[in-house]
Amino acid sequence: MKNQPIRYAVAGLGRSGWNIHANQIGLRQDAELVAVVDPLPERRQEAADEFGCQTYETFEPMLPQEDVNVVVVATPSAAHAPNSIAALEAGKHVICEKPMAMHQDEADQMIQAAEANNRHLFIHQNYRFQPVFTHLQEVIDSGIIGRLYHIRNYNNNFSRRDDWQTLAKNGGGVLNNKCTHNLDMIMQLLDGKVVEVTGDLQQIASGGDVEDHVKAFLKADNGRTADMEVTSAQNIAAQMPTWILCGTSGTLTSDGKQSTVRWFDPEEAGQVEVIEGAAKNRAYGSSAKPIDWQEKVVESKGPNIGNFYDNVTEVLQERAEMYITPQSVREVLRVMSEIRAGTDFEVATA
Repeated sequence: MKNQPIRYAVAGLGRSGWNIHANQIGLRQDAELVAVVDPLPERRQEAADEFGCQTYETFEPMLPQEDVNVVVVATPSAAHAPNSIAALEAGKHVICEKPMAMHQDEADQMIQAAEANNRHLFIHQNYRFQPVFTHLQEVIDSGIIGRLYHIRNYNNNFSRRDDWQTLAKNGGGVLNNKCTHNLDMIMQLLDGKVVEVTGDLQQIASGGDVEDHVKAFLKADNGRTADMEVTSAQNIAAQMPTWILCGTSGTLTSDGKQSTVRWFDPEEAGQVEVIEGAAKNRAYGSSAKPIDWQEKVVESKGPNIGNFYDNVTEVLQERAEMYITPQSVREVLRVMSEIRAGTDFEVATA
């Protein structure tokens, strides 16, 4: 496959399949879209007109097409695992949209199918390539805010949705279809195994039978914690930070575009010595040396590490390492199942 275009089939020509995958493949010199799958004839015709590709109404008849190297699974969420396994067993590499699967057992079956057929299984957790994420990693690694001990991630809007992602049978809901990205980034920043999870799911504004509000608290085995709130049921006038990173000697706040970092030099600040006995003037005591706070406002943009499809090409043509392993995404599913545990919202089964 080296030095030849990678030939893709995209299954599902909805928002992700068409707007993200087909369009990216069409822009790349190292890629060619040779097949699509979609039940809607107008979508199939649109793809044929634009890309000159083969079209299929259903998934299985596409699999024998010999010139397909990679199948992009962008079908409804509940079908991700069975479609991915079928493609892997047909000898194709697979790019699977998020969520990877509905539960951990399905994820394990997908990983086993990839290994058994000596194929690559890529999971489209593409937010790890975003500049804001590499920026957060860069700030943590720099040590400017000291030892990271807590992360807060908040995303809100108000949306009364009525599309297929509001139905459990399709694998819908905010946890499956938004929080996969948030959790994936949070768990990378935690840099440890999540050992404690508390979650709450509620349905407030949208139709269907799935949650549109997710709240979760995570704790990793290294002591770092994270507070995540992703909701489609809040209309807040004030601008809320998307990210807050709390360190022992500083704090970062970011709206996703601009970050404010405030920090101090812990050696210069010195230690706080406790004074026992009655508090002077019955007030909260603070006789420590005043903190000399530093502040900078920077663009929330870290190092450019390429994009998801760059890594796919590098893996398939240059035998590079896979940047996002299916095993790491399987961990995201594990945490998602623990967030869901004890709530009224069940996971879909294909």
